[in-house]
Amino acid sequence: METEKKALFFTGLVILSSLFIILTWPPYVSQSPAFIMVLVFGALLIIWALIARKVNKPETTHKLPKGYFFVTQGPYEILRHPIYAGFLLIMSSLVQYDFNGPRVFAFLILLMAISLKIIREGHTMTQEVKEYEEYKKKTKRIIPYLF
Repeated sequence: METEKKALFFTGLVILSSLFIILTWPPYVSQSPAFIMVLVFGALLIIWALIARKVNKPETTHKLPKGYFFVTQGPYEILRHPIYAGFLLIMSSLVQYDFNGPRVFAFLILLMAISLKIIREGHTMTQEVKEYEEYKKKTKRIIPYLF
């Protein structure tokens, strides 16, 4: 139960900081190609990950907690958390577009909450899925070839 409370707390932080970033976004839309490319790339990464998760979800004997899955195909061959990576790309582009203190602070909270969720999920997966250790050696968390 304690683990569920922590997960709910971090999810709440992600939602609140994301809402703040989105709701404080200026009403005008950027014409900057770089801004649009980062948004589109983040969205495409999320879509690719969701499709890969749906298509490649193996029938497994692992007893994973609700909401957990173990997929190693598609973007999951490079990143363990492509959905988080795409989401952070989108949020970082929104913050960079209208760069100010409160939005940067909200992004740092978002980054911290997602990082803690990734660590927590990795710990659970290591305990529940014996193949996860080998998978961790082949992939990075959210930034290809770095982290």
